[in-house]
Amino acid sequence: MLPLFPNEIKTIGPWLLALAICSIVFAPLAAWAQSDLKRMVAYLSVNHLGYCMLGLFAIAASSTGAAIDTQAALSGVFIQMFNHGITAAALFYLVGLLEQRRGLRGLGDFGGLMQRTPILCGWMSVAMFSSLGLPGLNGFIGEFLIFKGSFAITASFTAIAVIGLLVTAIVFMRAMQTLFSGPLAESCTAFPDLLPREKIAIIPVTLLMFAIGLAPQFMFNIFNTTVVQMARLFS
Repeated sequence: MLPLFPNEIKTIGPWLLALAICSIVFAPLAAWAQSDLKRMVAYLSVNHLGYCMLGLFAIAASSTGAAIDTQAALSGVFIQMFNHGITAAALFYLVGLLEQRRGLRGLGDFGGLMQRTPILCGWMSVAMFSSLGLPGLNGFIGEFLIFKGSFAITASFTAIAVIGLLVTAIVFMRAMQTLFSGPLAESCTAFPDLLPREKIAIIPVTLLMFAIGLAPQFMFNIFNTTVVQMARLFS
């Protein structure tokens, strides 16, 4: 819808960018306050889609961005949406496995899982690092391109958005420390590790995270035509 209302978007652009920044910064703060794992992942999902809004509104609200910056931001938005679909799904699935085993899903209901379920913890760590945007995983590619393009167009809003990255890192580090480290909780002593059917569900998805993070060009080849067409519309 953005190319249909270019003048209106430019008029309210700063307000739209402010809303995008709010979703990027406040959502991980809300996740930090959660003790429920699914609520935590849900709030972080809002944060990641806020990056997409940042890229789109930065392009639509500004007439000063160079074509290369516009294309970088749009490429980041497209791949970030795809990445979010697989990363968030993997995190919700893994949290669901913990809830299935324990009957509860609070951070305080687990502890020391690395001693009992190292494979589950390992693949869950991959999904968390992907959501965090660790280089070498898919999340890094989308976030980097969005920040690269948006910073060249609207540096002030993009600089504030970096706070969201910091808080997201704190949230995930706290979750990993609570869930995986420390003494094994008594309620988790009978936990089974990943079952064969669960490995079939989660391992291909997490391997795709590595594939996109290490060699993202095959994804860009799929998106390139659409990205170029949208960049022309915005210009």
